Amino acid sequence: MSSRIPDQIHYLHRLVSIFDESCLRNLRMDRNAFGRLCYVLQYSGGMTPTKNLSVPEQVAIFLSILSHHKKNNVVKHDFIRSKRTIHKHFHRVLNLVIKLYNVLLVRPTPITDECIDSRWKWFKGCLGALDGTFINVRVPEEEKGRYRTRKGHVAVNVLENYYLCDNGYTNAEGFLTPYRGVRYHLRDWDTGVVGPQNHREFFNLKHASARNIIERTFGLLKMHWGILRSHSFYSIKVQTRIILVCCLLHNFLRQEMPDNPLEDELPTIGVEETENNGETVWNIEPNPTWTNWRDTLATSRYNEWRSH
Repeated sequence: MSSRIPDQIHYLHRLVSIFDESCLRNLRMDRNAFGRLCYVLQYSGGMTPTKNLSVPEQVAIFLSILSHHKKNNVVKHDFIRSKRTIHKHFHRVLNLVIKLYNVLLVRPTPITDECIDSRWKWFKGCLGALDGTFINVRVPEEEKGRYRTRKGHVAVNVLENYYLCDNGYTNAEGFLTPYRGVRYHLRDWDTGVVGPQNHREFFNLKHASARNIIERTFGLLKMHWGILRSHSFYSIKVQTRIILVCCLLHNFLRQEMPDNPLEDELPTIGVEETENNGETVWNIEPNPTWTNWRDTLATSRYNEWRSH
């Protein structure tokens, strides 16, 4: 006579084996992506089942905490495991994902002449958009000064090729910023508004269109992983690892789940909403040669646009 299937197995089965909707809602990825992540952790990261927990259950516990910032007391009730077991396997999976950064990290490649994307084709050699976002963290009282933003929050700032940056950066080698004092926000170019009248306006329009992708990325990252939206009681070392792991998992999902239904829940985000919210980077000196190169790039692209 076969023994009764444990309740823990029933719960995991309902979570990851029946409907994508349940898996998406609880773990922020569909069943296929979840299976692929378990496979990578097991066969590339060396993760093994324990006497009582399978690899999928360990990963599900970990994702459940990241997705909704659930406390261990809640997760132990969901998975019918002890608080000690939840704590142990959360940290086990966290450290394994960090060790797999070479597998999960997607390194940028420069824009080529063959690029046809209307947002990026104007920026040959560009590696992407560079910006920062603040993640609230909890630190010991004596260390809060190191992490306090100009708005008084305790947070950390996540930061021949170059990146598109906002005016919080200096226009220096490797950092291509928009022209100051020239209309820039996407709302300034709504239907009915006169188009770019010179190379500076054209450059700022294309710069804003391309850089808007990073604002959406930050929005999606925080929407995906609830643990990034509020203070955490983990040590600052663990909190920093959690931020890195959420970014690595974002990379992973871009490959394994390109048609992510969760993106439909993300409201439209414009550069204008966040451009002036960040800290200014003061330790990068302006570069006249780089500024002249920006003028040359802007003029050539503007003339190319006008000729069509």
